[in-house]
Amino acid sequence: MRSKDNIKKLMEMVNDYWISQNPDVGDCAWERGAYFLGNMAAYEALGKKEYLDYALKWANQNGWRFYKDDDYNTTNADNKICGQTYLTLLEINPEYGTDEHMLKSMEYTLNDGKNDYWWWVDTMYMVLPLYHRMSIKYKDDRYFEKAHKLFYNSRTERGCYDEEEHLWFRDERFLYDKASTITGKKVFWSRGNGWVFAGLARTLEILPEDNKYYNEYRTVFRDMADAIAKCMLPDGFWHTSLIEPAEYNMPETSGTAFFVLGFLIGVNLGILDKKYLKYAQCGFEGLVTQALDENGKLGWVQVVADKPGIVRKECSNDYAVGAFLLICRELIKLSE
Repeated sequence: MRSKDNIKKLMEMVNDYWISQNPDVGDCAWERGAYFLGNMAAYEALGKKEYLDYALKWANQNGWRFYKDDDYNTTNADNKICGQTYLTLLEINPEYGTDEHMLKSMEYTLNDGKNDYWWWVDTMYMVLPLYHRMSIKYKDDRYFEKAHKLFYNSRTERGCYDEEEHLWFRDERFLYDKASTITGKKVFWSRGNGWVFAGLARTLEILPEDNKYYNEYRTVFRDMADAIAKCMLPDGFWHTSLIEPAEYNMPETSGTAFFVLGFLIGVNLGILDKKYLKYAQCGFEGLVTQALDENGKLGWVQVVADKPGIVRKECSNDYAVGAFLLICRELIKLSE
């Protein structure tokens, strides 16, 4: 295992490089929102004021609002991931900004009778932790209840969770009666399952154990951990097609990073057995030695997609960088 100092240096190098390449803090849509989760982890671990200032500039530029939510009625999970960072900033200092816009918009979803708009599994990372953080912060169980209804719709009513394989179809278009790999296997997209696995981990990180849904989320998380571990390849990566890795025979960073993150959070929480550390450590070494350039650029990231596909070494993206930074924070915790 790498030393704490080495992990901190890697974390700083990756985040400094990303910020240098993105002087414009950007919008608050899902890609940049996923990055800022990692940026705040880097601030927590390293204490560099530049990271806090970068996040505050971003939140202020976007008005502490959800993405494209001027009418306070967005039900799109992608639009809300930014709220996780807003909450973190407000926990550091309530005077930094406002939760007024978030509360008003979330009230709309709490009162909406529909529970069918988490139709793609990426939502589990985008907003499952957000609903639970807000429930705890504002002492309002309606968030717990709404989140579970949306989760249940995706998992059971839509059938996106394969109870046999303990992996998730990205959405209903990829159910086994509608799609298959080149050799007739089920299509389980790496990053899609990574979104769910890491999203559940980040939810269990904050959810009280006496919550009535805790055991359900934990069971799915543990079952996924075993299924994901079986799909790891010797070089430390998971390919974009989990049970048909030869279909696109190249490493992929974002799915790998989310799996490593989930394993580390699970072990640090005591939810997963320490045997899973070998998968996390092997995955992290793969990322550092094969995907990370000496200047801090993280490559081999699949572009924005919804299914397995070709990956190129030169490609990077916000969400993979954010996941890498979160991994570093978990490794620092582990070393302590």
